[in-house]
Amino acid sequence: MQHPLSKIHRMFELVEPIATVTFSEVPNEAFLALGMRNYWDGYFAGRAAPLGMAPAEVVHAVFYNFADGEVARHIPWVWGKTTPQEAIAVRERGSAAALRQLIGQLAESPALVRVADLATRAAVSAPTEGRALYAGLRPLRTRQTRRTAHHRADHDRRRSRLTRFLIHKS
Repeated sequence: MQHPLSKIHRMFELVEPIATVTFSEVPNEAFLALGMRNYWDGYFAGRAAPLGMAPAEVVHAVFYNFADGEVARHIPWVWGKTTPQEAIAVRERGSAAALRQLIGQLAESPALVRVADLATRAAVSAPTEGRALYAGLRPLRTRQTRRTAHHRADHDRRRSRLTRFLIHKS
């Protein structure tokens, strides 16, 4: 039987690249362009956004690992520069751009549609109890992501059929 720590380590290896993308320079630069003063303003805006315009005390309760007062240095100041909806969009666009930089040509791969669908299914399958940020983020893009993925897959299938037809007829 495999030791639980090896499973935990494997899960870390699979999930850590997501954090590498989300907390990379690309999303950080996007938040700085919005008027954030530093990395931590963008961090708190992007991470706390699923809670809406929650006060610092609520954000601190969810982000319990920060020192007293750290959250209050950024919340509610960041909400004077952006809205939670815009912060989510900026973080998403920045993360997508960072991922495209990392995976290069794979971003155009038809197989990525399947991977995105599987990742979305996995991402929305956990219970929300005790997971305030997850509960806030889960419904935001899953319908649109699936619709976009299925639209791209249908488009790719039609293009493939058309290509085969044209080759066959020539």
